[in-house]
Amino acid sequence: MEFVGIGAVAALGGALVYANLPTSLTIGAVAPTYPHLAASKLVPIRGTPDEKERVDRGELFTGESLFKNGPILVMAVRRPGCLFCRREAAELQTLLPLLKKNGIAMAAVVHETRGANKFKSWFTEGDVYLDTERHFYGPNERWLPIWMGFLRWGTYSNVYKAKRANVGGNLAGEGRLLGGVYLIADNNIVYTHLEKEWGDAANIDEVKAAVEKFAKAK
Repeated sequence: MEFVGIGAVAALGGALVYANLPTSLTIGAVAPTYPHLAASKLVPIRGTPDEKERVDRGELFTGESLFKNGPILVMAVRRPGCLFCRREAAELQTLLPLLKKNGIAMAAVVHETRGANKFKSWFTEGDVYLDTERHFYGPNERWLPIWMGFLRWGTYSNVYKAKRANVGGNLAGEGRLLGGVYLIADNNIVYTHLEKEWGDAANIDEVKAAVEKFAKAK
């Protein structure tokens, strides 16, 4: 029995070590290219935060059509009901004055409609779209296993930060597929942040610096 106990402890230790390795090593971290995002097929999600989501596939259009309207900051949401994602959306909204000054629009994409309209309470500027083929989550989709997410130290640090933001959240929906943030302009991806774990929000100072660098180069 003693050997069983030692084996269990060793297995748990191994799981903890593996779970906390850089996710670029365990689940990958291949950033999408501009052509990949341009080929995405998006559908607007209609309705206010208090209404049920409405999706009309007849409104489907490509990412390229969206990008032709000018530079845009796009958040790929892991799960609309997640307090981490809501916190990140609220932080990105603080950049609105800088974005508007430089003619940069905002949008969010989701891979499921559940909770998308409620998410608009924190993402008040810009439309929310269903990414029907999950291009903004690829080209190699990063699925973080639930057990791994719960064993990562960063998860609990991110919970603390999100709780302080007082955005609230729920557990409804698919939360394993990691998202990201992209600044897209002039047929190019100017800035990319790939979510590494639950709550790994884009560093707001880095996003701001990317916007300012883009503005100076115009």
